[in-house]
Amino acid sequence: MKIIKKSILGYLIAFLTFEMLGILFVSNFSKLEQMKLVNSFNSPFFDWFFWGITQTAEYILPLTFLIYLWKKQKVLLKPYVFSYLISTFFVQILKHWIFSGALRPIAYLADAKVSWHLKDGLFINTINSFPSGHTNAAWWMYFWMAFLLPKKWMGIGMGLLAFSVAYSRVYLFQHFPIDTLVGAALGCLISLLMNLIYADKLQKHA
Repeated sequence: MKIIKKSILGYLIAFLTFEMLGILFVSNFSKLEQMKLVNSFNSPFFDWFFWGITQTAEYILPLTFLIYLWKKQKVLLKPYVFSYLISTFFVQILKHWIFSGALRPIAYLADAKVSWHLKDGLFINTINSFPSGHTNAAWWMYFWMAFLLPKKWMGIGMGLLAFSVAYSRVYLFQHFPIDTLVGAALGCLISLLMNLIYADKLQKHA
């Protein structure tokens, strides 16, 4: 029985590529080196571009997609909502309980004596860095958007959008790369689990 759609296979390819490259990156560079490298590629355009990208994981787009599912694709409502609730539950447990107080880059690297590039007017958080909630939300939401698409390359495209949110969190100096890797894993894998649990009901969309 067919369970995983081609578009989701494409999405998973993007996810696994992101995770493997990310693990190599964080394994070979210190946190200071990671942030200096990402921070060195900046411009006023990128400041606004990645600020806009990070907003896609906030409330408006996920709620708009929720309304679309409620009107047009009700069969996806439960897995969409449940995967969000479960992944967000784990993010909050990790962020506010297990790793409560984990310093974000601006605080962790406060003694590094580096003149960091920061977006003008952007509030920079200082604690509860691990994992990234925005990245979790992005890899969750774009998973279900990918589910509605017919082609593998479209799923890869959704994965690239999710990756761009993860990168934006590091570019905007809100998270370390490791925070985004764990956030992405929670959002994507719990969505995949819901996809498998609801496989029989979702077959007509495969």
